[in-house]
Amino acid sequence: MKLRNRNLDPERIADFECFRSGILELIVGNSPLTEVLNEIVIGIETLNPTMICTVVLVENSKIKMGAAPSLPKIYNDAIEGVTIGPEVGSCGTAAYTGKRVIVEDISKSPLWKNFKNIALSVGLFSCWSEPIRSHKKEVIGTFAIYHKEILSPSEFDIFIITETADLVSIAIEKSIVSERLTESEGRFRNFFEKNSSVMLIIEPNSGEIINANQAAVAYYGYPHEVLTKMKIDEINTLPSEQVKEERMRALSEERSYFSFPHKLANGITKQVEVYSTPIETNNRHLLFSIVHDVTERKTAEEKVKSLLSEKELILREVHHRIKNNMTILYNLLDLQAGSQTNVDVQNSLKDATSRIKTMSLLYDKLYSGKGFSESALDEYLIPLSEQVISLFPYPVKLNTEITKQQLSAEQLQAIGIITNELLTNSLKYAREPNKDLIITIKTWREGQNFQILISDNGKGFDPKMSNPENLGFGLTLVTMLLQQIQGTLSFQGNKGAEYQIKFPISKPHL
Repeated sequence: MKLRNRNLDPERIADFECFRSGILELIVGNSPLTEVLNEIVIGIETLNPTMICTVVLVENSKIKMGAAPSLPKIYNDAIEGVTIGPEVGSCGTAAYTGKRVIVEDISKSPLWKNFKNIALSVGLFSCWSEPIRSHKKEVIGTFAIYHKEILSPSEFDIFIITETADLVSIAIEKSIVSERLTESEGRFRNFFEKNSSVMLIIEPNSGEIINANQAAVAYYGYPHEVLTKMKIDEINTLPSEQVKEERMRALSEERSYFSFPHKLANGITKQVEVYSTPIETNNRHLLFSIVHDVTERKTAEEKVKSLLSEKELILREVHHRIKNNMTILYNLLDLQAGSQTNVDVQNSLKDATSRIKTMSLLYDKLYSGKGFSESALDEYLIPLSEQVISLFPYPVKLNTEITKQQLSAEQLQAIGIITNELLTNSLKYAREPNKDLIITIKTWREGQNFQILISDNGKGFDPKMSNPENLGFGLTLVTMLLQQIQGTLSFQGNKGAEYQIKFPISKPHL
């Protein structure tokens, strides 16, 4: 065994640095990995003619020859595909343990017991192997130096083997990144070019159209070579400064969705929705935009808006006429009631006018409001209750605790008539001569249900008369209306009259 000089030679270090610079240029220039690995091995062997070098890669825990131009083919074939392990020569053991393996004499090393015959047969007597690690510290291969003599490494040899392993790691990682990038770019190119959606790649600052797929060429009507020399400002009809502001929003990811007017080659302007996201390619920040033609949808939306506006106008006119007709009917019945001498007939006509008045108030509320589908209960029920009480010639105190619950027109109409019937019933029958009549109306929500309580401090009624059919037409009407809104009624008359109504807030299916 020969002893080696342990002093590092500055001239040899300089030669290695020059060699490494050349390899890094190959790596940066995207040279194929096989070419780079071979250049590394040949370069080290040129600097150190007594060395025979090899790069072994590890794939699925098996050895794969990366570069070994100076080793005999019979030897390379013998170790190709061997599973790494604790006694698989210098390289297999280094890859398995993740540690440097120095074997000075292959013939005596237990690590080589299964491979020493093939090694010795081709004149290999020593082997030093250094693990090659990825940036994640995973072993991805080894760099090995063989000699045709029994030999231990010098300090400079250790320097060479460690620095070269790092250099190989850079080459392998760069190759992996380049392959993945190439695959990714290939998938994107395939997705971009063959997609049926209109797609553009735009330079955000200048607005230049860098690329356009075939769908974009067909949609805008310009040849590809013309379209890719245009700026998006020549297509987007909004002011250029405004268009650039929107591009900057997309670049900063402040927004990704935009609505624009785009002008085609034939002069027709289309309404489009654009979805833009920033991408980076070749160290350039660009915008990837997908364009959807929504002209027909926008036209349909405008038509719907026009129809809705027209419908609203018609509905207002219909409600206005119904309200006027109800007012005429109310006045006619009131006039007829005043001319009757029969008290029963007169009272029946007054009841009818009261019910019509109730419905008229609802229509008046709908007509003067912003919409026809629903309204706030308090804005309808309070003036209705005051109106009903005003029809009677004696003072009544009204207490209300009514919430601002939004209810449908169907529910409001039913509740209005129900309230009219129950209030009228109290006003007619609850008043006692020596006591002021007090009527209370409360509403509240319980989960998905709504409750209304109407009570008075009057003389109440006979509990035996709990069947609504025995309480006259008014409560029969109340029961029918409650069925329409899927509601229930409970009442008692022990201490004044008390009626409790419960119904679901959601609109019932009638």
